[in-house]
Amino acid sequence: MYAETQLIEKLTKLNHIAETLNRAVDVGGMLQDVLADLVQLMGLEAGWIFLKDLDTPDGAGVPPYALAAHCDLPPALDPGNPDTWLPGCNCQRRIEEPGADEAYNAIQCSRLGHAQGDRRGLAVHASAALRSGDRTLGILNVAGPDWSSFSPQALALLTNVGSQIGVALERARLFDLMREQRVSEQAALLSFSNQLLGRLDLDDVIHYLVEQVRQIVQVDASALLLPGEEAGFLQFRATSGWRSDPVAERRQIRADGERGPAQAMRTLQPHLEEDVEQSDLAPFLPDWLSAEGFHGYAVVPLLVEGLSIGLLAVQWRQPRLLDESGLRLLRLMANQAAIAIEKARLHREEVKAHALEREMELGRQIQLSLLPKDTPVLPGWEFAVYYQAARQVGGDFYDFFEFPSVPGKLGLVVADVMGKGVPAALFMAVSRTVIRTMSLSGASPSEVLTRANPLILKDGHADLFLTAFYAILDTGSGRLVYANAGHNRPLWQQAATGQIQELAANGIVLGVLAGIDLEERAIDAAPGDMLVFYTDGVTEAMDADHRQFGRERLRAALAACAGAGAQQALDSVVSVLGEFTGDTEQSDDITILVVRRSP
Repeated sequence: MYAETQLIEKLTKLNHIAETLNRAVDVGGMLQDVLADLVQLMGLEAGWIFLKDLDTPDGAGVPPYALAAHCDLPPALDPGNPDTWLPGCNCQRRIEEPGADEAYNAIQCSRLGHAQGDRRGLAVHASAALRSGDRTLGILNVAGPDWSSFSPQALALLTNVGSQIGVALERARLFDLMREQRVSEQAALLSFSNQLLGRLDLDDVIHYLVEQVRQIVQVDASALLLPGEEAGFLQFRATSGWRSDPVAERRQIRADGERGPAQAMRTLQPHLEEDVEQSDLAPFLPDWLSAEGFHGYAVVPLLVEGLSIGLLAVQWRQPRLLDESGLRLLRLMANQAAIAIEKARLHREEVKAHALEREMELGRQIQLSLLPKDTPVLPGWEFAVYYQAARQVGGDFYDFFEFPSVPGKLGLVVADVMGKGVPAALFMAVSRTVIRTMSLSGASPSEVLTRANPLILKDGHADLFLTAFYAILDTGSGRLVYANAGHNRPLWQQAATGQIQELAANGIVLGVLAGIDLEERAIDAAPGDMLVFYTDGVTEAMDADHRQFGRERLRAALAACAGAGAQQALDSVVSVLGEFTGDTEQSDDITILVVRRSP
């Protein structure tokens, strides 16, 4: 029963040693624990372990060993005494001899023999090599008072534990190498990310990307593919290590298929092809791609908000295996690349937007320069004007001009190009020039607009057209002769009666039909009368509930300021309009021209 109990205790201790070795990643702690358990299991007094310095080449003398763990050493073997442990010994020389694969008794322990002081009766020791394959990693030593301490069973146990320690040491060494590799990868990835995200120029980003990916992943070539001009295709945007130049040659591959790179785009997952010749895509490879001599490749999608914006590809010309670690590193780099590319793209768009904004501002200044700088100053008449484009440039315009050959007459124009933005502004500039040129001939309003129509129609290449109201005012008599080419009817407020009526006249817009016929009419403005010319940006202005300002509100606003001067009336109408629209975004250009005959 006692022997059985002892056997169970020994087996338990041996199992504990095996578990310690299997869990080991910390070499120092593992050796110390296993050595203590082994000495106790063998019923011995002390033990120690040497590890060989694998980075130092073997010299002519004794291989370099260093004390790595010890257990219950006597004072004579003080581990802090370099004179005791630095010199080589018989067991170190013996372990390097051929055939030293099993534990053995030291014939004569030079270290114990030369130790000075209290050895606690230790006289002999047994040694076992710690090996991984053909490489000696270290020596396991256990000491006792005499040779009887080392039975064949004890030496077999020592050999077994030594073998297990050798395997654990190799596993720990590989773990350290892997950890060092990961630290190196992380450092490279951090530097790569900082450099990549610090670049704002898109071309700079993509060329830096392919060069660094090729170096860090250690492949023969790399490439970046982004959506091209043709739908369903990816175009080469940058390469490194390629024999040809697919970027300059405008090469592209399909992005909407079921296999290869297209599969990566569709599934949002990496695609690895270790041997292109064995791939089902091999018969379909174009000659220019086959000429590169790639043995295998890997492609990783560039993901932004769950969508693939392109592919990062690496290629190799010799057989190799891109393991899980390499693929993981490639995916991490692809993630950083996607962020950097999107950031650079947005920066490019922002730069373009700023440039466009500057151009639009310049266009606005040019357009404003086409409008009259000041309103006319004529005895017995007041003029006030309000102009606000919906965008930086607009399609509304107004004009005043006197006739050198006919004193006392003033031409008035209010017009609206059907459209907004740059096209409307350009069309507005052409139309203004044409109408002004035609009017200076002294022709009647209907004749001026009729003659301007074919010229405007000829220059109308963008399906734009124009509404215009043109009038000639006799500043002496107050007579206003006018024609209306499809424009909003101006309002005439009569001071004598307070009535507000529209200046009606039949007509069609300019720039649509070649032959048009415009009606011409006339009124006589009495002292105190007011004329209000406007574009549809006034009556079609909307509030938050999408209700239009309309003609009735305009008439009411004008009626509320009866008897007021031209500028005061204009300010009042603009104020009422602003209160109505509130914070609603302006959707169309607004022009209001007020002409009043002084009382």
